[in-house]
Amino acid sequence: MSDLTPAEVLALLPQRKPSRFVDDILEISAGHILSKHVWTEEDCAGHFPGNPVVPGVKMLEMAVQTALIAWGYYLKDAADGAQDAFFTEVERAAFKKSVRPGEAVVCRASFGKDGFYRDGRISAEVESKFLGGPKDGEIVFAGKITGVWVPKDSENLT
Repeated sequence: MSDLTPAEVLALLPQRKPSRFVDDILEISAGHILSKHVWTEEDCAGHFPGNPVVPGVKMLEMAVQTALIAWGYYLKDAADGAQDAFFTEVERAAFKKSVRPGEAVVCRASFGKDGFYRDGRISAEVESKFLGGPKDGEIVFAGKITGVWVPKDSENLT
């Protein structure tokens, strides 16, 4: 396991604003990573003007970024800088609640009983929940994220 701090791990995430949907890493353990993002008006721009709602694709991207952090953290020796991790598949995706600007969401990426590396691919079970407020703990999104490590500048994701 890596000896990096949560801040150092977060700094390795390749996405930057406005495409980054992880503000902080709250927990790192042998079996999971927990990230946090507070959604903003900018995150919802143009999505139901006058009634802003976080687009589902952005909630999915938060889950993917959390899984990417987990994969990079646990497979950092494979991620030697000559490769990038790419999201390739989502299974059993379920959006459970609408999220609005100002609401905080935590996302947990865990590897389950089968581990995180199977069939040449990396996987994580993800679950996002509200953090704080009257909806605290309610599930927002859940699914399984799968990806691959590929050489930089490769066009193939297999």
